[in-house]
Amino acid sequence: MQITDRRQAFRVVFAQFLMTLLVSGVLAVVAPQHASSALAGGLIASSANAFFSFWVFGRYSAQHPNRLVARLYGAEATKLILVGVLFAAAVQLIVPLSGGALFGVFLLIHLMPGLMSIA
Repeated sequence: MQITDRRQAFRVVFAQFLMTLLVSGVLAVVAPQHASSALAGGLIASSANAFFSFWVFGRYSAQHPNRLVARLYGAEATKLILVGVLFAAAVQLIVPLSGGALFGVFLLIHLMPGLMSIA
């Protein structure tokens, strides 16, 4: 999915947060020991994408394309650092940790914009 404006980006991020809550809620009923790990994985992906969207689409100016490219690179690098720090915190703080739920829901939420474009 190609995101072209602020409104569309925020809609995608909102959908990611909703999907995180939905998947975590289902896991809370089916397998309660995995729910907190799933919630953490989804929140990591959603928060990182929200950060990226706010940074890139916050004050957009088409008159300066070189600044936009610099913002894209800066936002992506910072997003990767944020994801690493949040994963490290999740691994240290969540007891018991379910790695499959953590990374599985992270991957699902991270790939959600692409999956939305297929449907």
